[in-house]
Amino acid sequence: MKKNNIYILLRFLFIFVVLQFTSCDKIAEINQEPELESLQQGLKTSVAIGYCASIVVAAANGKQLPDNVTVNQQTGLIYIKIDSNHPLPFNKNVGDIIIAYLWNNNSGIMSVLFSKIDILGGSIKLFGIYTVPVMARNNAEGIDVVYAKEDILIGNGSDTILNMGNITDFTYNSELNRLNTEKPTDAFVAVKQNFWFVNINQNNTYSNVYDDNITVNGGGQIAEAYGNSGGVIYHAMINTKVNYSSCNLNPISGTALLQNFKIGGSPLIDLGNYLLSFNNNCNGKAHVDISTGKYLNFFDKDISLNLE
Repeated sequence: MKKNNIYILLRFLFIFVVLQFTSCDKIAEINQEPELESLQQGLKTSVAIGYCASIVVAAANGKQLPDNVTVNQQTGLIYIKIDSNHPLPFNKNVGDIIIAYLWNNNSGIMSVLFSKIDILGGSIKLFGIYTVPVMARNNAEGIDVVYAKEDILIGNGSDTILNMGNITDFTYNSELNRLNTEKPTDAFVAVKQNFWFVNINQNNTYSNVYDDNITVNGGGQIAEAYGNSGGVIYHAMINTKVNYSSCNLNPISGTALLQNFKIGGSPLIDLGNYLLSFNNNCNGKAHVDISTGKYLNFFDKDISLNLE
């Protein structure tokens, strides 16, 4: 073989190897599995708040309560025992929930203390929520709850959040006014708002909270969630419906958006996002309808939600 031909062959092999490695790198860049921590936090927190609001409305209206719920007639506090027979949806922990509330006609506010219940998972502990507004509308419209990131108490706290005696009329009415905020309909808008709207349809079965239809709209971050690519993960949910009696593994309908933004990017640099849809197959999975950037290769695939 002539020297010139050997040179051409070696050059071809070199280019082929470089292209192979380059292609592998490119494939790795778009083959990152969708990161769900932010969505898991938002969904679990919203469903837990819906669970508590359903019990508050039943107690405030003198309805029959679930057999794991008691009310202290002297303090007015609601005590909920969470165990294997009475789980908190999407949660395997055993512990207690204590709720304080103020109620007038069809609306009020509630504060919730979680004891030995790890809602968020990992090293982040959700201690409780403070003065979240609740409104019971007619049967068709159900119960509305709205909460913001600042209502969430992360880490350690005090049981003084259960003291409602210092709530002024101004504070009480201001909290209720939050229920008039317009619900988001666009996931790309909701993803950075740090606001969540929860609607609960009790199905006229007040003593059975598990057949409630809980629908969540809103998004942002409950606590900071970081992606493997060095970004911060935000989530949004639009008409995401949970019925724990029908399915204890995943939402049964609706959509969710997750976006990975580079830390310190100004303007924000989008490292990748994906849009999920939920269905009632009850297999613990969601379908990836759209994916970009780091997650491009997961387009049109099913992914496990790992909610418990």
